[in-house]
Amino acid sequence: MVAEEGREEGKNSSEKTAAETVSSGSFVLIDYVIKTKESGELVDTSLEEEAKKAGVTDTARIYEPKLSIVGRGFILKAIEDELVGMPVGGYKSFEIPPEKAFGERDPSKVKVIPLRKFKDLDQPIGVGSKVIINGREGYIRSIGSGRVQVDFNHYLAGKTLLCDVWIRKIITDELEKIYSLLHSRIPESSRENTFITLEKPTVTIKLSKELHLLSGLQMVKQVVSREIMELIPGVDRVVFIEEYEKETRTSEEKAT
Repeated sequence: MVAEEGREEGKNSSEKTAAETVSSGSFVLIDYVIKTKESGELVDTSLEEEAKKAGVTDTARIYEPKLSIVGRGFILKAIEDELVGMPVGGYKSFEIPPEKAFGERDPSKVKVIPLRKFKDLDQPIGVGSKVIINGREGYIRSIGSGRVQVDFNHYLAGKTLLCDVWIRKIITDELEKIYSLLHSRIPESSRENTFITLEKPTVTIKLSKELHLLSGLQMVKQVVSREIMELIPGVDRVVFIEEYEKETRTSEEKAT
């Protein structure tokens, strides 16, 4: 009897440890700060105070912990690899070399283009401007003598990244996983304007009226549906509900 209890206690301890540390496939909410080692430039962060300190606050963005599903490419693989084994509440600081980030700079991707090619652009160009030419995104490095030097390397190519990461939560509840998937794709969604039910094999998601006109909503719903069916065992059907009610006018409105 004692031996059985010991085995059960060991099993529970092992399960608890597995649930409280990040592993492949874990749904994890993380905060992070990513900077370049060379200049200290802020590349990205989930923390609004860090964005404010760097003077790059995006007023259209919701700053909050980001969902990462380890192994699914929600963030850089090099960051995902560092998350494995970290506990809830854990913190880690590490470097990512260029070859594991955005690659080394390729000199052959720097092109000289006649200035006249840019005359039809909506906005004037300058050094540092981002441009898209023949479907390729590049950055202007110099302008002179009727020619423009455009760098088609990723702007972080050749850079070493400094990363600080905090594990805020490991999500194990399936309904919570579904909500986190939806919220990662529709940041405007919340527990107040989104209602989710899980009755396998069907997930039903009801969106409040305020979300109906979001740009690209139909495409996002397709992406979320696919992710839910791939990542939540036993789910093979996702239903989105949008309700519209007849608006009643007041007597004053009718009079006008």
